[in-house]
Amino acid sequence: METLTQNDLKEQAKTMREDNKIIKVDVLIIGFGLSVIPLLRELTRGEQSFQIISDGHTIWDELEANDRLDFDLVSSKHSSYYSFELVNHNTQDNYPTAKEFLDFQRKYQEQYQHYVKKDFAQKIENFDSFSIVHTTSGTIYQAKHCVIGTGFKRKITQSISSFNYDDAQNKTVVFTTIGDSANLMISKLIPRNARVILVTNGFVPVDKLVFIEGKSFTLDQLEAHNFRYISVFLFRQMDGGLIKSQLLPRFLVKPFFGDVLHVKHPITSVKKKIMQRFDRKPKSPFPNGVVALKYWPIDAYQQLFDNEQLEQSIENGYLLNDIAYFIDNGLVELWPKDEINMDRAAKKLTWEEKSVNYDEMIEGDSERPNLPDIYYHHPNGEAKNYSYNFRNTYMGIIPKELNNIYLIGYTRPTSGGLNNIIEMQSLFVHKMVTSDAFNDQTYQNLEDKIKKYDREYYFSKEHYYSDHLVYYGFYTQDMAKLIGIETSFRDCRSMKEVLQHYFFPNNAFKFRQKGEYKVEGVKSMVDKIWKEHKGFSNIRHYLYNYILTQIVIITTIMLLPIPLYFRIPLSFFQVFNLLMGFIVAKGVNIHRYLNAILLTGLVITPFYPSPWVPGITFLASFLVLFICRKLGLTRVPFNDLKNKKKYGQFYKRYVQAFENVKRKQKYKSDNKFNKFSKIKSKIT
Repeated sequence: METLTQNDLKEQAKTMREDNKIIKVDVLIIGFGLSVIPLLRELTRGEQSFQIISDGHTIWDELEANDRLDFDLVSSKHSSYYSFELVNHNTQDNYPTAKEFLDFQRKYQEQYQHYVKKDFAQKIENFDSFSIVHTTSGTIYQAKHCVIGTGFKRKITQSISSFNYDDAQNKTVVFTTIGDSANLMISKLIPRNARVILVTNGFVPVDKLVFIEGKSFTLDQLEAHNFRYISVFLFRQMDGGLIKSQLLPRFLVKPFFGDVLHVKHPITSVKKKIMQRFDRKPKSPFPNGVVALKYWPIDAYQQLFDNEQLEQSIENGYLLNDIAYFIDNGLVELWPKDEINMDRAAKKLTWEEKSVNYDEMIEGDSERPNLPDIYYHHPNGEAKNYSYNFRNTYMGIIPKELNNIYLIGYTRPTSGGLNNIIEMQSLFVHKMVTSDAFNDQTYQNLEDKIKKYDREYYFSKEHYYSDHLVYYGFYTQDMAKLIGIETSFRDCRSMKEVLQHYFFPNNAFKFRQKGEYKVEGVKSMVDKIWKEHKGFSNIRHYLYNYILTQIVIITTIMLLPIPLYFRIPLSFFQVFNLLMGFIVAKGVNIHRYLNAILLTGLVITPFYPSPWVPGITFLASFLVLFICRKLGLTRVPFNDLKNKKKYGQFYKRYVQAFENVKRKQKYKSDNKFNKFSKIKSKIT
């Protein structure tokens, strides 16, 4: 059989176009879900011809059809809505419910519906300057640019959509996976008195909303991403210190810090699993590939929802899913994955002297992009099947093997909401398809650019199933820089702008205050959010406390009457002391007062240069911290078990409210079924 060159194939395509067998378009978009909405907004304002093909089915449609829109998102409103939608809402912190989020999607899907043809790509043949897309209907497209936004395939998605929770009442359910989706299922099983066993090698749970000095802060607002440009070391200590403290021996920390989840329940610790990733890269405490579980802490949940509307809140989808509380109160059992014996055929688990027969098992798998078959053609005519690999994909968007094919929505955030990433990806793709100069510049030395990214954000050459998980605020800033809309210190014209640059989180809308992708109203929205959160001063006081505490301790060491060759290594050890992550984290809510004590001691020290002055200053600060901790005035940002002990009565009220909601829903469902049966009987 004769091998066809690219020129031969192009001639074939030309003949097919002349015979009206191929539809030619500038931009072909495959998939019409959440991921492509920001791109469509930009494309409809330009002159490029584009076509959307979609089979019209999304996971959200399936959840709605199965009446499973009974949860709230794990990303905040600021991270879940796109900039151009967010400006139409109030700026108050909250987490949208699934129904609200689906309404948001439908609003824009209806707006762009007339661009959609119900069809789907079966095969894509990629050449140097165009792609031929074969669809299930038989239609063939020739596209200069091809955008794919078809989402992921995941085993647990089916469980969320179809699992019968009522049948699991009082039964034993085993989870061999843990993440946001699994925790959602756990939150529905616990009030049904199910025995839940979590088989794990450790995980990273984080509170998704906390109250600090009376103000609410969502998880994505606590990361101060751009502070890394001032000091990588301080950023890592501030942002990852509490998690990195898991490297400390348990016997050393348990007597003082046993009220933190991973200390009291060491099976949850990620020390064995991924702790090396936290130490090996200078740019981030969270390199690519760290999975974080986001949950409602019971104290924040109680403050927001414990009122006459509690049952309505539960019905809307705000479910208590405090995995740390569940574990500490024995509602979720922990079994170490690498120490158990699992007999799936007999539905039996064994660990040491413990053995249990289970009723249901929920297993997870890695996210896999739901891509059509893609073949790329070399100039000699040879065609190869494309296999997705995030590390071979520039910014998760441009596969190095393909030409003018872009992937949107396959890069996921560790913490701060997928829409932050998608919006920036959409702007990048828009620039790729509308600016030939930008396109050429991006493809130039593409492989070197991919290698540079990999060196900065991966700790080893070994590939992981979670390589596509990124620290969202780093990704959005990097992407904004590529597009040319980044914020920088040089652009600041006031102290407020300087502070906003370094301490305001890198949500996508932060980069749409000005420039070619400006959205009207975003700048005033940023100022309003800044004001409502007191200029994120809590983050600055957290940082100041770390710096001042270190200075006071090192000053004490340097003033000790011991040889210099002892003082210098002691000071060096103190700089890298992992206990600092614990100590500073315990002072949330009172950092500003602790800082006043520490600063006073440092001011006095030059006048009385004795180790007693800074030493007593540190002890005074620690004593205040100890007393306030005992009185319940402080709060560790994440997994604070001491902070949860006083919520037993509220939890009982919550379970009763949950049962009331389920009873009402069953009554409504039974009534609907009875009415349907009567109508059917009359017709018969």
